[in-house]
Amino acid sequence: MQRGRILILCTVISEVGDGTRTLFWKDRWLHGKSIKEIAPLVYDKVPKRKANTRLVSDALAGLRWTTDIEGALSFRARTEYYALFELIEAVVLQPDRPDVHIWKLSSSGQYTVQSAYAALFQGATLSEPAERVWKSWAPGKCRFFMWLVQHDRC
Repeated sequence: MQRGRILILCTVISEVGDGTRTLFWKDRWLHGKSIKEIAPLVYDKVPKRKANTRLVSDALAGLRWTTDIEGALSFRARTEYYALFELIEAVVLQPDRPDVHIWKLSSSGQYTVQSAYAALFQGATLSEPAERVWKSWAPGKCRFFMWLVQHDRC
């Protein structure tokens, strides 16, 4: 499950239109990067509750994103903050255009299970003993037990 989440975070880029479908702190919307990638020290000062809910449209309205930051910022964090402020200041929302999330692993930009599966298992090899276990006539619980034995999980 964790590998799938990481895959999605790394392979989805958001193009902001009206900002109502893109998370300000989490999504990769600012020059193809997330705020966490651009300003990690600033991001660390934002509570998870706000980072998981603040939309770009809300954050940019009245500079509300600045109120999400809690606690004092170190000198390095302030440097990141000012650089981030300049990047965000240049963003202009387009109210007539919805946000678009682009899946980088397919040429169409659309998510497909096939492309995600291929990315998750790229370079993986299926061992012959494992294939024999799954293709055997044994009951499912026996095949599962044999798989556990092969992977030293029992």
